[in-house]
Amino acid sequence: MKNIEVGQTLYVNISGFLYKEANLKEYTVQKVNTSSVYVLQESGKHPIRLNKRTLTSDNGVLGHYKAYVNADEYWDKINRVNERRDLADSVKEKVGRMNLEQLKEVDALINKMKSVKV
Repeated sequence: MKNIEVGQTLYVNISGFLYKEANLKEYTVQKVNTSSVYVLQESGKHPIRLNKRTLTSDNGVLGHYKAYVNADEYWDKINRVNERRDLADSVKEKVGRMNLEQLKEVDALINKMKSVKV
């Protein structure tokens, strides 16, 4: 569990039905108790209650809130997701142009890699 203190800045991502794009906003910790952390955006009126252990809050249609102590942690995660998506798209495109023999070679290579314990 992270040590969270009143006055500390947390970086909150809101995801859900209305929030499709990557976003991160600064919130300030207003209150901390044994199970919750309450954060407020600078222009906000109502604090958001986050689970202290997970730094999350699920408000259904209004969004899922996930707080990060360090903004780089969130952006690194987003960059990894984007890189994986781009690489998967590139591989799909290349595989689509391969003939049967090339596909068999790729399949054998993948199966060989799966059998090797790292």
